Order: sequence, then structure tokens, then C-alpha cells
Amino acid sequence: MPSMNAIENRIAAVTNIERYDLDHQANLYKKASLNAIDRFFNQVRTSLNPFSRPTRTANTNQGTWYGYQPYNPEIYIKLGEIFRVYYNYCDVDDKHKSTPAMKLGLAKGPVKLEKIIYFDKYK
Repeated sequence: MPSMNAIENRIAAVTNIERYDLDHQANLYKKASLNAIDRFFNQVRTSLNPFSRPTRTANTNQGTWYGYQPYNPEIYIKLGEIFRVYYNYCDVDDKHKSTPAMKLGLAKGPVKLEKIIYFDKYK
């Protein structure tokens, strides 16, 4: 069922789900959500200044201030990758007491930042 924040969203199965009966297919479609992606993007915007939305200035022109945005667009890629690794392997969800990597079986527990930063030291 559509929610208030996603009234116009449409859902399509990317993988073949025809092998399941219609009730199971309907249940799979009901579970489809962008909440996890929205949560991740919100955390990126609030945690990393370059990804924050520009702010309005107080002058009469209603200008926009891009004070935290980097000059080199490659910085966005680097910061995004660093945050993605931190989010998936280090940041423990308070509700479930696990990381996304733990939920997928990619990690046995939260990974300490030191093990990521000083990779060669822990071989």
C-alpha cells in the first residue's frame, strides 16, 4: 500500500518471481520499500557537510550558499565510499544491535575503524 511520503512510487520485480504463487508474490511486493535507502541518504547528508543541502542566505536576493561543497567533484566519491564502508561495517543499528554487513552475513560483528584504517597491521 502506498504511504504518505511515497504515493507516486511504483514497484517492479527485477528478478524473476513467477515461480512463486500469487499470494507469495503479493507479499514480496508489500515488503518493497525505500526506507533503508532514504535513511542512508539522510545520514550521509547530516553526517558529511559536503553532502548537506545548500542553505538560503539572509540577503534580499534569496541567494544560496554552497559553503561546504568541495571544488573537486572527486571528493564526493571518496567521501561517499568512506562513509559507505563505515555505515555497512562499523555503525551498529541501535534497534537491531547489528550492522548491515552482519545482517547479510558478510561480517561476524562490528568492525573496528582501526582494522579498516590500518589494514596491513591486522593481516
